[in-house]
Formats: sequence, structure tokens, C-alpha cells
Amino acid sequence: MASRLLIEQLRSDHLAELATELRHPAVYEYIGGVPTLHDFVLDRERALRGPSQANDAQLWLNFLVREHSSGAMLGRVEATVNDSSAEVAFLFGPPHWGRGYALEALAWLHEEIDRRCGVRNLWATTVPTNVRCQSLLRRSGYTEVRTGAPPLLSFDSGDLVFNLRRSA
Repeated sequence: MASRLLIEQLRSDHLAELATELRHPAVYEYIGGVPTLHDFVLDRERALRGPSQANDAQLWLNFLVREHSSGAMLGRVEATVNDSSAEVAFLFGPPHWGRGYALEALAWLHEEIDRRCGVRNLWATTVPTNVRCQSLLRRSGYTEVRTGAPPLLSFDSGDLVFNLRRSA
């Protein structure tokens, strides 16, 4: 089956279009509110530069997701890879929710992390009220864990933690 998605490395020239797609109240409901355009671009530019020299053992992967047939921008997927684990995240525009795009993009990201880094121990966090995110993670094979997680960059007190250990 051919992929419905085109996934490419996120670049600075994508940011204005990506901001139009993602700067929506529903997207930011659980992650601090809609950023200004300036703050959105600044945050993504920082992510594109990668980790600081103090964190040079990390690899930051940032990808843009488009619909293959139309080229329409759908959202983004990302990962922070450490030695033996990776922390994943995703944001998609509300018009594209419930259509399986995020599920397909997350599966692609898992494969890409494995291909590039050989890492199969994957982590994600979300707030307890973000039921859509929890559902996507569970459909992607993640299970909620209460203990044993490494320090996670996206973890805030009270967050739920999910883990997927992919087999070789």
C-alpha cells in the first residue's frame, strides 16, 4: 500500500506555512496556549538548530508531514534521541484529526528513528486530559507506565508517560 504521506526534513522555509496550519486553539489546548507567530517561529528555529553543545549526545529529528496527493501541509513529527531511547512528539492541524495521518506519521517516525539510530525504546508524555493523544499513542502500540521512565524533556509534573519497546 502506498503511503498517503510525504514526510520531509523540517526547514526554516516551512515555518510560515506550518504556523498557519498549527497555530490553532485546539492544537495548543493542552500545551500552554497558542504562541504568537514570532514565538512559534523562534521555537521552531531553535529546534532546527538542534541541541546545545552541553547536550551533544542528543539528536533532534524534526519532520514536516504533507498529504501525498495534494501536497497539503498536515503537521509535524519530531524526536529527541539519546543513547538508547527516543522521546517522540507530534502536532497536526485540526482539519486532519481522526483521519489516520498522525498514526501513519508516527509509525514512519518509529522506523526512521530505528533506521538512523538503531533505537527501539520510545517514550511520549501527555497531560491526563488529552484523551486524543492517549488514544493515538495506544493505537501506535504504546503503553502507559508509572515507573521506570528515564528523565524525559517533555515531562511536567502530573503528565502521563507512555512507552513503546519495538522488537528487532
